[in-house]
Amino acid sequence: MSLKRLFHDARNPPADPTHLSFKDKAVLVTGANTGLGYQAARKYAALGAAPLILAVRSREKGEAARATIARETQRPPESIRVMTVDLSTFASVRDFVDRLGREVPRLHVALLCAGVVTPTFVAGPEGYELATQVNVLSTALMALLLLPKLRDTAAAAGSDDTPPHMSIVNSQTSHLVIPDQLPPPSQSLIQRLNDSSQFDSTTQYFLVKLAAWFAVRGVVARAREHRGGDGGAGEVVINACCPGMCRTDQGRDFPLGQRIFMAGFQAIFARSAEQGSRTLVSATALGPESNGKFWVNDGYYEPSELLTSERGEELYRETWDEILTILRKHVDSVDV
Repeated sequence: MSLKRLFHDARNPPADPTHLSFKDKAVLVTGANTGLGYQAARKYAALGAAPLILAVRSREKGEAARATIARETQRPPESIRVMTVDLSTFASVRDFVDRLGREVPRLHVALLCAGVVTPTFVAGPEGYELATQVNVLSTALMALLLLPKLRDTAAAAGSDDTPPHMSIVNSQTSHLVIPDQLPPPSQSLIQRLNDSSQFDSTTQYFLVKLAAWFAVRGVVARAREHRGGDGGAGEVVINACCPGMCRTDQGRDFPLGQRIFMAGFQAIFARSAEQGSRTLVSATALGPESNGKFWVNDGYYEPSELLTSERGEELYRETWDEILTILRKHVDSVDV
């Protein structure tokens, strides 16, 4: 993406979706204590969501976010809940969704926003590279496990109600991968992401986002299968969204020199987290026509030539099959 485009986008943010209403809708936001997730949660609260569920790794930080959101939006604190989940482990994701199923009767919106970026190769507790674990494997697991709750909510809804939504935050960089960045035929994309000898932070970021996009496609296909292959994602709207380059603390683990450089760069070429969160919220109010699509800058982002090629389709099928194989090895659930 050119600097000219970044400069333009930073000064032409998406519209603030203040016209939307989530009144009395149960809304889940992961990664809700900071950055884009926090700003999206704040908007949902202001638009009437209840309960608003802040899914966070640290209860202390979640409670602080809850108090601030309630105060700034003048919403009753009891309309906002904090639930903990650690996406670095499969068990935590499974336990979180089980607890959500018991304690939250309905779920109208799931915004899966949690993610990590690492400057060096870091192996997570499950043995997979940490960003791959959090952004791809655990996010795919959470999406699959949340589908039954969203479908149940749809089944109980009246004919005038909007369908439940799931939107998974991604990046346009998933569609900017070039063939030279792809693994050789002898290595799968997931294997490449977990190969410490080939780690490069920029390439890793692009490829993690690509694998995460394939996970979105896989979840949409799973929802379609549940509806008998009728060509849509059924009664649950599932899409992806990209907030654009935003000023957040996601690069907090990078060396000081890189953080200083990025702060200067983002001051010129990035949006605020609040502006980026507008896309996240509006994505969860789109109609069924958005199923399987990528929402960016108040419009749909077209897949790249690589992703629509035979090689791209093969890579998608191979990657999604491997994701499912990994998840089934770690989680015993009919929903996986």
